[in-house]
Amino acid sequence: MTSEERKKILEMVATGKLTVEQADQLMDILSTKSATDAEKRPEKQRTGEYTQEFMGRIRGYGKSVEKGLRAAGLMWDSSDADLTKYGISAAYLRGLQEAGLGELTTRDIISLKNYSVDADYARALMDLDIPDLSVKHLITLKNYGIDAEYVRALREAGLSNLTAKNIINLKIYQVDADEVRAWREAGYIDPVEHILSLKKRGG
Repeated sequence: MTSEERKKILEMVATGKLTVEQADQLMDILSTKSATDAEKRPEKQRTGEYTQEFMGRIRGYGKSVEKGLRAAGLMWDSSDADLTKYGISAAYLRGLQEAGLGELTTRDIISLKNYSVDADYARALMDLDIPDLSVKHLITLKNYGIDAEYVRALREAGLSNLTAKNIINLKIYQVDADEVRAWREAGYIDPVEHILSLKKRGG
C-alpha cells in the first residue's frame, strides 16, 4: 500500500465515509502482497462487513483506493483535509472512538492531536461522566493540566455535580480538594460558586 492510498483512507475516516474498522480492513487488503496470499486468510478476516462484490471491486482496480471506493459508492472529496501531515493515524482515530468520541469532525481530530489529547486521557475523563464535556472542554482541560485524578479528588471532597466549566474555573483559580473540604467544614455545602466568586474578587 502506498502512502497516498493510506492518506486517502485516513481522510475518508475523518469525514465519516468509512469507519475505523472498515479502514483497517481496507488497509489490510491493500497491503496484501498478492491475491493468492489474501485467499489464504480466513474469509471473515478478509471481508469483514464488506460483501464479496465490494472486495472484488477494490482488488479489480489494481489497488487504486480512489477508484475502488468510487465504484463501491463512496465518493472521494479532494477538498478533505490531509490528516497525515498532522501525524494522525488510523490507530489514533480508533483509540478516540473507543474512548467514546465517536462523532468527531476533521477539525476536532486535528485539534485533539495538536493539543496532545490521546485516547487514554480522553477515556479517563469520559469515564467520569462529566456533564457537558465536549471536545473543546477536553482540549481546555488538557491545557490547564487537569486530569481525571484532579476531578476525582474534588468529588471525594464533596463536589459531586461538577460541570466541565466548573472544573476548569476551579483549576484556573488554583482550588484543590483540601480547600474545598475547608469550605465545607465552614458550613458551605456546595461552595463552588462562593469560592469562584471570592477568587474572582481577589479573595
